[in-house]
Order: sequence, then structure tokens, then C-alpha cells
Amino acid sequence: MAFRTPQFPLTCNVWTAVALGGAFAYAAPDRTLACNLSPGRRALSFFPLLSPEALTECVELLLPRRSDIRASWNGSANADSVECPAGTKRFYLVRWVDDVGRGFQNEYRLAVCSFMASGLTFSDVGAVPVPLPLP
Repeated sequence: MAFRTPQFPLTCNVWTAVALGGAFAYAAPDRTLACNLSPGRRALSFFPLLSPEALTECVELLLPRRSDIRASWNGSANADSVECPAGTKRFYLVRWVDDVGRGFQNEYRLAVCSFMASGLTFSDVGAVPVPLPLP
């Protein structure tokens, strides 16, 4: 059986980070993308932050090929922030992006994201806490 392209039943809001900590506007994301949020192989992956002891849980965000999603690049801290599913106030920071199956018809984009347990601060509404219980 051939590998099939994943389904993208969800939508996510994406904010592209602005240099110098510029303002986000919760009411107006930069773009909305079709997606699939998954813990991967049903196991948690971790991304080292400042040291090997400081780890954060990560999830996989699957997107249609050539979706505009950006990780920090070339030492920059300007990674995208993602709200998935859109409107739930569950925020993730994009850590790494790559293409899966590049050059084949079943190509899709993979973004490894870390859950932002502290929520995200938007300049127009202040801190947006993570909803409890999580939706």
C-alpha cells in the first residue's frame, strides 16, 4: 500500500514573529492554514531549550505542501506562533520545519512545535492564558 498524504481536518491561526518583539493582534492572524495536529508516533518528543535539562514537549503540525510556516532560522528568534485549532487559545511555537516526501505527489510540510503552557501575550488584549480544562 502506498503512503497517503495526511488529512487536514483542522485550521490553525498563524502569526509571524516581528523583529524587536513587535505587536501581535489576536483578532487578526497573519494567515489561517489547513492542518493536522498530532503527537507523532503517540509518544512525546522533546526539544532542548537552554540546556539538556530544560526540555519541552513537542507536537507535530502537519500542513499541505508549501504552506507558509516559519521556524527560527539562522540564529533568529523570529519563529511563528500557531493557535491550533484556530480559536481555542492553545498556542504553539514553531521550532523546526521540513518537507516530507518532497518531489513526490504525497508531499506535505511538517512543523515541530512546542506547547506554550504560559499562553501568549498579545499587545491589544494582554496575556491570553491557556484555557483550563483544555478544550
